[in-house]
Amino acid sequence: MLNFFKTKAFKIGSLVVALALGVMLTASAYTFTSPTLKVGSKGAAVMELQKLVGVTADGSFGPMTKAAVATWQAANGLTADGVFGAMSMAKANGGSTVIGTGDLCPNGNTLASNCATAPSGSGNVALCPNGMTLSSNCMTAPGTSTSGTLTGLSGEIADINQLATYSNEEVGAGQKEVKVMGFDVQASKDGDIKLNSIKLTFDSSANDSGDSDRLTDYVSNVTVWMGSTKVGSASTADFTKDATGIYSKTIALDNTIVKADMTEKFYVAVDSISNLDSGDIDSDSWTVGIVNIRYVDGAGVTTTETSAIPTAIDYDYVGDGLAMSFVSFSAAVDTELKITVGSDTPLAGVSKVKTASGAQTSKVVLLTGKMTVDGTSNVWLDEVPFLFTTNATDVEQVAPTVYFTIDGTEYSESMTASSGITETITFDNLDKTLTAGKSYTFTVTADIEDIETTYFDEGDYLKAELDATRRALIVAENAEGDQLTDGTEMTGTAMGNIQYFYSVAPKVELVSKSIVANDNGSSASTSATAKMKIAITAQGGTIYLNGDDATSNEFITLAVDGGDASSSVSSYTFTTSGTTVTNSGAGEEYYTINDGETMYVDIEAVVVEAAGSSAILVGMKGTAVLFGTASTSVATRAASSLSFTALTDVLKTGKVTLDS
Repeated sequence: MLNFFKTKAFKIGSLVVALALGVMLTASAYTFTSPTLKVGSKGAAVMELQKLVGVTADGSFGPMTKAAVATWQAANGLTADGVFGAMSMAKANGGSTVIGTGDLCPNGNTLASNCATAPSGSGNVALCPNGMTLSSNCMTAPGTSTSGTLTGLSGEIADINQLATYSNEEVGAGQKEVKVMGFDVQASKDGDIKLNSIKLTFDSSANDSGDSDRLTDYVSNVTVWMGSTKVGSASTADFTKDATGIYSKTIALDNTIVKADMTEKFYVAVDSISNLDSGDIDSDSWTVGIVNIRYVDGAGVTTTETSAIPTAIDYDYVGDGLAMSFVSFSAAVDTELKITVGSDTPLAGVSKVKTASGAQTSKVVLLTGKMTVDGTSNVWLDEVPFLFTTNATDVEQVAPTVYFTIDGTEYSESMTASSGITETITFDNLDKTLTAGKSYTFTVTADIEDIETTYFDEGDYLKAELDATRRALIVAENAEGDQLTDGTEMTGTAMGNIQYFYSVAPKVELVSKSIVANDNGSSASTSATAKMKIAITAQGGTIYLNGDDATSNEFITLAVDGGDASSSVSSYTFTTSGTTVTNSGAGEEYYTINDGETMYVDIEAVVVEAAGSSAILVGMKGTAVLFGTASTSVATRAASSLSFTALTDVLKTGKVTLDS
C-alpha cells in the first residue's frame, strides 16, 4: 500500500516552508544602462551583473557568467541567450526573480540539496552531477506554473491495473513493436504525476535446456508506449544480466504526465529479430515483468512504486511476470488466405456466341470469387492457376485467351495449342499486395471462338475452377516472405459452372417453384405435388421447342431431385403462355419462339416414393430443354434437336420428406 499519510505530511510541510522562504522579488541597487553586456565585457557593470546572477564578482564576463545570465533570463521569462541587453536591463532595474542557493524549490529542498551530491562549484549556476545548474533543478519557482508542468503538489499513483488483453503473447520473427504487456496507471485526485522510468525484467528460466537464454537471440529492442505514443525505448544489448540469468533495465520515460484523477494506458512492446533460430523457438518460454515505476509529483518529490504493481505483472521472484513466447512469423500473424466462390458466379447456362469465321465473343464470364486475408500480415500474391475444362476437341479451340481480374487489375494468358479438353492456366507475375483484413473480388473471363463444326460445335461448353489442386500451386507469401501453407494458410475453393455456347439457343429461367407433400390418409405422405413456372427466351434467332409426343409436347425432361431408386416423377402437365403451338400434323406439334420473345411454361407433377421406402427427402428438377433451329418433321427434329442440359442447378423445386 502507498504510504499516503506520510507522503502527504511531508509535502504539505515542505510547501509551507517553501512559501515562507522561497522566491523574493527584489530590485537591484544598481541601475543598468547600455551598452549591452556579453562575453568579453569588463568593468563595474559586469561586476554588478555577476552579483545579480550569483557568480563570483570579478568584473570579467566569461562563459560562467553567460550561463548564469541565461539561467536568470529563463527564470524571468526572457530569451535565455546569455546576452544582457536592453530587455534584461529593464527587468533587472524593475525587479527580477532571484533564487538563492539556500532558497527552497517546490519539492521542499534547497537548490543545493537538489544535487545528488555536492555541486562542482558554488552559487546557483554551479553544475550538479546531472549536468543541470542548481537553479534549473528547481524546474519552476515556488507557487508558479508553466506549460507542461504538473498541477498540484501531492499527486501519487492511486492504482495500477493489468490490461488482460495482453497475456501469453506470441512474437513472430521480424515483427516490430509487438505488445506483450499492458497496464493502466491512475493518478490520485491530489495532483498530476509524471512517470520518469520503468524497470523491466525478461526471464527465460522456464526455457528448455536446448533453447538459448540470451535475450539478444530473440529481441533487438524494447519500447514503452503511453497510448499510441512511444515514450521510452532501450536496446536489449544494454540490458543487464544477473547471476540467475535474469535480464533487467531501467528505461527512462518522457512526456508521460498522468493528470489528477485520470487514467492512462501503458504498453511494453518488443522488436523481434528476423532470423530466430528454429531450435530456440520450438519450446521457449519467457516472462516479462515490472520491478518498479518511478514518478514525480508537482512538488518535485520522486517516488519509486512497487507495492501497487499487480501480481500478474509484478516481478519479485524468478518466473514472475507475464508469459510470452517466440514463434515463426507465420505462426504469429496467423495468416489465412480464404478463397470463396462469388454469389454472382453464373449458374450453369447458355451464352450466345458468334459464328462468323474469325469472329470472337469477348470476355464471357466463367467464374467470380473472393480472396480474403485473415490475420495481421499482408499477403503478396504472385501466381494463381485455374483449371479450364471443355467437351470440345481442344480448350484452345474454344477459348484462345483467358483473363483474371482482381481488385480492378486485369491479367491475361493464352491457351496452349493442342492442349486437349483440360488446361491449367497460371496467371503469374501478378506482384499484388493483399492487405490484412480485406477482401478482394476476382473474375475469370474468356474470349470465345466462333462456332464451327471441326473443333467447336453448338452446345459445347467451358468451365473454370480454382479447386484444391490448383490452390496448392498458388504463390502467396506473408510479409516476411514465407510461402503460405496450403490447407492451413490457404483454404477454400471457387468452382465455376458449365457455360454452354450456342449461336441460337434458349435462355431458361426459374420464375417460381413449390412442392407440397400430399395428404394420403395416413400418418406419412408418400407423394408430393411439385410445381415450377419457367421462362424460356429465344436468343440469337428463332428456336423450336420440339415435343415428339402427340399428346403432351414434352420438350422439357424432368427427374427426381434426391430420393432413392424407387422415387419417380409421374402425372405431369405442361401449360404454356406467350406463344401458340404449331401443329403440322398428328404427333408433330412444336412451339415457335422468335428471337427476343419469351414463352412461359407451368409444370405440375407428382413426385412419388414407392411403398416400403424409408423417410427420405424428395424433390423435382428439370434436366433438359429439347430445342431445334428449324421446324422440321418429328423424325428429323428427334435426330437433330439440341439438348440444353445445363439446368440441374437452375430448375429445382426444393424437397419434402416422403415416408411410405
